[in-house]
Amino acid sequence: MSTLKKPTLVNKDAALKFAEPARAVPAGNRVFFAPEGHRRLTINVTHEMHKKLRLMAVEQDTTITDILTKLVARELS
Repeated sequence: MSTLKKPTLVNKDAALKFAEPARAVPAGNRVFFAPEGHRRLTINVTHEMHKKLRLMAVEQDTTITDILTKLVARELS
């Protein structure tokens, strides 16, 4: 039986370099990238919650992203 060990930072410079944001991609070449100055997040929601979000977006003539962004901003303020 093997045990898992907690990861360590052997090379802090490599870890810091890895954590830096990637170089900017020209706007015309972006596919599934966050706009300049933003970060992309991924969440898992139930099928039912996604369905309700889609319906809400259609009813408000907006996007799910706009709805969630407003909710997060309101919660953080």
